[in-house]
Amino acid sequence: MLLEFDIDKAIAATAYIIERDGGMSDMFPLIKKVYYADRSALVKWGNSVTGDSLASLEKGPIVSTIYNLLKGKGKEEDQIKWDDVIQRNPPYDITVRKEANRGVLSQRELEILEDSRMTINAIRGSIPEWLHKHCPEWENPGHSSSPIDPSTILRLSQKSEEEIHRLEEANEERRFIKALLSAR
Repeated sequence: MLLEFDIDKAIAATAYIIERDGGMSDMFPLIKKVYYADRSALVKWGNSVTGDSLASLEKGPIVSTIYNLLKGKGKEEDQIKWDDVIQRNPPYDITVRKEANRGVLSQRELEILEDSRMTINAIRGSIPEWLHKHCPEWENPGHSSSPIDPSTILRLSQKSEEEIHRLEEANEERRFIKALLSAR
């Protein structure tokens, strides 16, 4: 199942979490909050907030493109948009340079971002251990990374193959319509 990355939603979602966390966030918990929000949205609605690709790292699951953007290693056009709003303060502090366009996020997306933020903030102890326990799609890739297929998350969440197929078709249709509209 392919999702389509949306840089504007990624920026807005990340900025929302940082702002709600007091204006600064450590990169590690931030990436986990966005992952958990995307995962939760995928399970609830069949589509994530940011459309980012998902991956397993040794210390838990991540949203891949956002992780690369946080490290300053995103695609050039996305990195320029990202850096206009999100600022990395080495080594790992992330802040917001200017207000993001929250209008690209729906109310339910804001709610799931807030739920994810509060869930991760409430963890007492190891965030990776908690994620390993609560995100069964994660597999330890050692010192590497491995992709997480969104369909795996849906299967582990007890979605039927028929429902997964329907969601895949709906996501493909959205990508097709978006491509047609952007070709104008």
